[in-house]
Amino acid sequence: MTQIETDKRTRLQKFQNMFKIKTIMQTANKAMEEILDGKDLNITQINHLICAAAMVITEEINGTGEYKLEPQRSKTPPWVRSIQESINNIRKSWQLWWK
Repeated sequence: MTQIETDKRTRLQKFQNMFKIKTIMQTANKAMEEILDGKDLNITQINHLICAAAMVITEEINGTGEYKLEPQRSKTPPWVRSIQESINNIRKSWQLWWK
């Protein structure tokens, strides 16, 4: 395990999707039981394990992991997309005219 100081850890995001929380938490709890079963870990190692699990759970729930629910929105502003669509329509009409 790599040691990360407490003040240098990345902050967890707030939960945005409550739909998958229950199944993800059950899976994480089972995994933690299997990892900790028969292990003699000190408090620092347990703390790192819990923080790593919390980061993975947060990523999964918020959609940056496997359970990505919302499609990525376009980063171009609507006015740019509108102009691009107009240009594409003009190009299509010119292509039809030249054929």
